[in-house]
Amino acid sequence: MWMPPIAVRRVILDPIIFVVALVGVIFSPIFFAVAFVTDLFVPGRWKALRFTRLAVTAMFYEVLGLIIVFDLWLVSGFGARVRKPRFREIHYGVLGWWIAAMSRGVQSALGLTIEFPRNPPIDGPVIVFSRHAGPGDSIFLAGTLLHEFGRYPRIVGKKELEFAPFFDIMGHRLPMRFIRPHPKQRELALEAVRDAASGMGPKDAFVLFPEGGNYTPKRRTRAIESLDRHGMTDQADAARGLNNLLPPHPSGALAAIEVAPEADVVFVAHTGTEDLTSMGAIWDGMPFDRTIKANYWHVNAAAVPVGVDAQTRWLYEQWKTIDTWIDENRDPATREGPS
Repeated sequence: MWMPPIAVRRVILDPIIFVVALVGVIFSPIFFAVAFVTDLFVPGRWKALRFTRLAVTAMFYEVLGLIIVFDLWLVSGFGARVRKPRFREIHYGVLGWWIAAMSRGVQSALGLTIEFPRNPPIDGPVIVFSRHAGPGDSIFLAGTLLHEFGRYPRIVGKKELEFAPFFDIMGHRLPMRFIRPHPKQRELALEAVRDAASGMGPKDAFVLFPEGGNYTPKRRTRAIESLDRHGMTDQADAARGLNNLLPPHPSGALAAIEVAPEADVVFVAHTGTEDLTSMGAIWDGMPFDRTIKANYWHVNAAAVPVGVDAQTRWLYEQWKTIDTWIDENRDPATREGPS
């Protein structure tokens, strides 16, 4: 997907999205009235009202977020000090509040609850490897790290996130990177990983999604075929043992471990959003009345294997642990995933 240059986004695309979202919020009473009438004729439990509430919530917080980041740009001397440590803390505080508020609105509109355990705290910087499933999991994981654990996330995410102006601006002011997971841009992606994972402090958390995309059976089949074609038979065999996940791409994960050898590694498993892959799927399933379950465990830096082959096997072993956890905790309503 083509992404406009950052100057075009800031001068043209972001103001257009801001105005559209603002108009949507202003005229939201009309949208809610139309949704109410629609729901009188549409089967389901107030689907149109819930969908409208979801859209208005997203527009409201996009508008509010953009106003705040513009104000921060002004008070930082028209951006001159926007990346200084003090403003970095302020931006992380704003990001944590914004994600928490947006999350509450989305959960309420969709009928979702989230269960995330509070294990003993981890000292020092951490590298977080998470599965990728459903919409917005990278944003919500960032919010959890900020709000629940007081961590400053350094996320490496897809460039498509740059189409969301607030998160795009935040990501470029904070040590986050947006990449395009494509074989032809592999070195650029690895450089972004190394850059984001380097120089972490005790409160930083580098976040990566080693699968590179959401699971579907077709993607799983293509990934295994690609491993076979490239002679990676051990990895292909390990991938065949995964029921719910794509095989991880070791290169990015190993690059992060290489530049941050002092960091403990945290693995995140979650389930409950696998089937929410499009607006149509969200509409069809609304309200969901389900719980998104999550779990995590960590490996001390000293226990991480040494060497590419050993670390690759270890990563696949951890991925199998995540896969087993999903099998044991997945809601039956999400069993029939997308093709």
